[in-house]
Amino acid sequence: MNFLRPVLLATLLTAPFAGCVNVDKETANTPREYWKPPAQAQPKEELSLPAPQPASRGTQPDQGKLDLPTLVDIALSNNPQTRQAWYSAKTAAATVGQVNSQYYPQITVGAGITRSKVRGVAFNGGSNGAGTTYSTSYGPSAEINYLLWNWGKNYAQTEAARQALYAANYQYNQVIQDVILSTELAYFNFNAGLGFVDAATATLTDAQTNYKAADQKLTTGLGNKQDDLQALAQVKNAEFQLEQAQTQVETARSQLARALGISVNSNLDIVRDQTAVELPLVDKGVSDLMAEAMRQRPILMAAYANVQGARYDLDAARADRWPTLSAVSSLQYGYASGGVTDGNPVNNYSVGVQVSWEIFTGFNKTYAIISAQEQERAAREALRSQELQVVSDVWNFFYSFKSAVRQVDSTTAQVTAQQEAYNAIQLGYNTGLNSYVDLITAQDNLATARQQKVQADANLGTAISNLAHATGSLPLDTYTKTP
Repeated sequence: MNFLRPVLLATLLTAPFAGCVNVDKETANTPREYWKPPAQAQPKEELSLPAPQPASRGTQPDQGKLDLPTLVDIALSNNPQTRQAWYSAKTAAATVGQVNSQYYPQITVGAGITRSKVRGVAFNGGSNGAGTTYSTSYGPSAEINYLLWNWGKNYAQTEAARQALYAANYQYNQVIQDVILSTELAYFNFNAGLGFVDAATATLTDAQTNYKAADQKLTTGLGNKQDDLQALAQVKNAEFQLEQAQTQVETARSQLARALGISVNSNLDIVRDQTAVELPLVDKGVSDLMAEAMRQRPILMAAYANVQGARYDLDAARADRWPTLSAVSSLQYGYASGGVTDGNPVNNYSVGVQVSWEIFTGFNKTYAIISAQEQERAAREALRSQELQVVSDVWNFFYSFKSAVRQVDSTTAQVTAQQEAYNAIQLGYNTGLNSYVDLITAQDNLATARQQKVQADANLGTAISNLAHATGSLPLDTYTKTP
């Protein structure tokens, strides 16, 4: 047993350097928090693409009960996508620990019992060696195999697994941002639906008021039947529009509940008219936003980690062509009954160094290298594709945001102007200065302006959220109420 001592001592000495992995520390603490990447996970070279310019401004909101931060918190706690990505990251962390096991000796112990029969045959009529002997041997055994050198294959495989862990953690961060974005977009859609109901209700009130005025004129002889019937038709059309808007609200409610990861019910009430607060990022030029996205967009960082992992896989495939050097040892200790060793213990051991080289494997290693090369090229193209997608997203959502700000300004002014025009024409109709055609035209224009204002507010919130998501800086708790 003395031969085991050097091997066990080597094991103890190399254990601290073998890369023990704490799965919980290598990933996010909970399935609703960001994973904080270490310096080694950051790209070693700058990721950038040429880009353009301008800047813009935004709005200042408020808070309330089921507000956006509360909804986001509910989604992060309940949406199964975050947990699925979290468990995937933990799986990748466990894989790193599994690959690091290559740095330890492989020790196998066992025990067995063997029954043997040996029959000797005499030649030339003699009896020497003739007869049958039975023996039974039993006892423990141990084997130790320690890989000493394989041209960096272990290191490459370990680093490939580490890059896969980085990619999984970045993917997890991306899922968190995706869940936040889907929650925000569902909120804006639901809020817009409620806004359309408000607009349809106001239009119905206007239509009912106008119908009463037309009916009163008909009763007093100052109006005509055609105007009265048109006014009634406007009321019915407004009722139809209101029913449509209420149906859209329930559809939007179910979409919000799905984003939150909860079952839909009628008690899902929200704080109205919220949008993401005017963030510093919207005061930057589009080129600055693109550079920011290149530094922190999680999906891009994951693609970069995949490229690094593919490179290490290629290194491992190349190293696999060469011989390996291992230290080997075995021990067998037991007892035997019968035969020449009857009653005597058996003690066999061996210690040595072994070189192994697979000279020909049917071109398996050659094709493994080719496969790894193509995978590395595919990963680089995937990274390039992701860079182009990030640039496109930032450009698109930056100018969508600028347009959304202008839409809010114009529709706000339009509603004010149409309301004043409608009030004047309604007064004119009641005093006989305007016709009923003027009145219903003004009513329709006001209804359209109200709907456009609701849509513009929703577009602004959506644009800010999409822009923050595109740059990889989607906020979790910076929200306020639109003025």
